[in-house]
Amino acid sequence: MANSLIGQIEECEAKADEVVKAAQREARDIVKAVGEAVAAEGRQAGAELHEEMLRRVEDAKTGIQDEIKSLEMRRAAEHEALRTMARVRVPLAGEAIFERIVSDGNR
Repeated sequence: MANSLIGQIEECEAKADEVVKAAQREARDIVKAVGEAVAAEGRQAGAELHEEMLRRVEDAKTGIQDEIKSLEMRRAAEHEALRTMARVRVPLAGEAIFERIVSDGNR
């Protein structure tokens, strides 16, 4: 009977070892799965962040391009105004030069 009791204890210990090993395997699998899930979520978050940054850069680029166009239009208008003023003054300058030549020629 003592042998059978010791045999039962050893059998229970063997089963307990198997249960512990199975629990350890399951725990490792859970940790591995969680690690993979965290890594996948990190990659997803990184991709979303990258997309958000690209969108912001594109928005800023569009805003800057609009500002450049506005400045170019304003500069073109200023240059045209200067050209118009110069065209008006060309005949006046010609007359002034002519008057000077005529008046200096009488000396």
